Amino acid sequence: MKTPLMNDLHEALSGKKVALLSDWLTVPGGAEEVVRQMLEVTPATVIAAQLNPEKFPWLAQYEHRTTWVSKAPLGTSKHYVYAPILADVYRGIDLREFDVVLCSSHTFGHHVKRARSDAKVYVYYHSPARAAWLPEIDKRAGQGFLRSLVVQRIKKLDLEICGRPNRISANSQTTADRIKRFYNREVDRVVYPGVDVNKFAHTQRSGPGNGYVMWGRLIEYKRVDLAIEAAKIMGFDLHIVGKGPMEAPLQELAKGHANIKFHGRLSDEGLQELLATSRAFLFPAYEDFGIVAVESLSAGLPVVAFSAGGAAESVTPDCGVHIHEQTVEALCEGIKTLESREFDPEVLKAQAQRFSIDRFKQEYAEEVLALLRS
Repeated sequence: MKTPLMNDLHEALSGKKVALLSDWLTVPGGAEEVVRQMLEVTPATVIAAQLNPEKFPWLAQYEHRTTWVSKAPLGTSKHYVYAPILADVYRGIDLREFDVVLCSSHTFGHHVKRARSDAKVYVYYHSPARAAWLPEIDKRAGQGFLRSLVVQRIKKLDLEICGRPNRISANSQTTADRIKRFYNREVDRVVYPGVDVNKFAHTQRSGPGNGYVMWGRLIEYKRVDLAIEAAKIMGFDLHIVGKGPMEAPLQELAKGHANIKFHGRLSDEGLQELLATSRAFLFPAYEDFGIVAVESLSAGLPVVAFSAGGAAESVTPDCGVHIHEQTVEALCEGIKTLESREFDPEVLKAQAQRFSIDRFKQEYAEEVLALLRS
């Protein structure tokens, strides 16, 4: 990292105290990996309202702090229980000692207050809180009068805080459009998250096979249910990799269909072996970015993707098939279209390289440097 840019950044940060605020650090995922990459560019004191360091061994390299919520019942095991108060928790964090405040936010991390008028604040948005602003995608806020009051208050607080950061980035054009739509603020730059495109780059494709694969956390908006219903209708082998709260309902949905297999969590080696023989990756979710779609491309695997969200930006027409509705019928038609086409694994892998970790670190460093010079 001894590039002229990094030298300029480290010189600009010399003598300054830096904090990196994150949403809950309780379960490893894509947003949490972005935090790790940020720290490799700008070492900082990590602060999260809910934090479980046992889940993130790399945190041992950095000073890290949390709040009383981590010690509260279910504070790190069922983090969303505390969503109604987390904006207030972040607003109450004392940041007076820090000259630079960096945030990685998909829910409440951006609610930190500017403790000093001379402090610089930057927010990297994965999305405005989906449960509040996009309930059609993320239904975790639920329904009912009291819950609607909580959502309205969260939205009000979001609008109060959105103009305060000196500089903001979005993880995709989809997220940038949401920020403009909901917050009426233009992002300074779209910076796609860094994907480990080398992890599966050496996957040796051993033929198209007749199976399809999905992997990731088994939560509702991933729409694994659509893939299961499509596999029940069309009879193809479907391999589902991952764990999550929807695992039991999805297994019940697939009951009696031997062509649908749940693998739980797999090692990278086990997943790579599965990718080598799969026909394509199914991605009917509406995601802010969709790291797993890029990971599949890096293995030379085409994608059947929903044509909204980040996958509409990463999965180009020569890398897969877009479906325009989140329905079983649309997914079946997308699979039929993909079956009629051939894809060059090298073209797919080259597309994945556009989203590399090195590229993210370069662009993120440029944004922090721009913040410091503003």
